[in-house]
Amino acid sequence: MPTRRVIVVVMVLAGAAGIAACGDEYDRGAGVYSATTTTPLAPTPTTTVAGEPLQTTDDEGTESSEVGRLSPTQRRAQREASRAARRFLAGYLPYSYGRRAAAKIRSVSPQLKRELARQAPRVPPALAAKARPRLQGLELSGIAGRRVILLARVDDGQSRYVALLTVQRTGQRWAVTQVR
Repeated sequence: MPTRRVIVVVMVLAGAAGIAACGDEYDRGAGVYSATTTTPLAPTPTTTVAGEPLQTTDDEGTESSEVGRLSPTQRRAQREASRAARRFLAGYLPYSYGRRAAAKIRSVSPQLKRELARQAPRVPPALAAKARPRLQGLELSGIAGRRVILLARVDDGQSRYVALLTVQRTGQRWAVTQVR
C-alpha cells in the first residue's frame, strides 16, 4: 500500500505542477490583450538603440547588420513618438479593459480608431473588473523614416505584458497606426 500512496502523491503533484505552469506563457507576453491592424508595412531601414545591432532592409528585402547610433533627428522622432504613444495608451488601456469608448482614444490614426471601434474590448470582463492597467515604460524597438516602433510594458495588477506600438508621423502629427 505505501507504494500506491507514493504513486498517487506523485500524480497529484505532477498535475498541480502542470496547472501552475499554465500562467507562465501569459507572464511572458502571450496574454497580450490588444487589437492588431492589417495595414502592411513596407520594408525600410530600421535603427535600434545605440550600440545594438542595426537591421537594414534593402529594396529586395535582404537584411544586413551593422552597429549604429541614433542621430539627433532620430532622438527627436523617438521623443515625439513616445509622447504620442503615451497619449494613445492613456485612452487605449481603459478601452481595452472595457472602461472607455474607442472614440475617446487620442493620437491614433483614423484607420486604427475605426478598427478599434468595430471590435469589443479584448480583456474578458471577469479579468477587467479587478485589473488596474498602468504603463510601466516605453522602450525603443526601431526607427524607420517617419515610423517609430515602441515596446510598451503594462502592469494591470494581475499580470504584466507588452504591446508593440507603431507610431507614424503624418504631416505635423504623430499617431499610433498599429498595436500588437
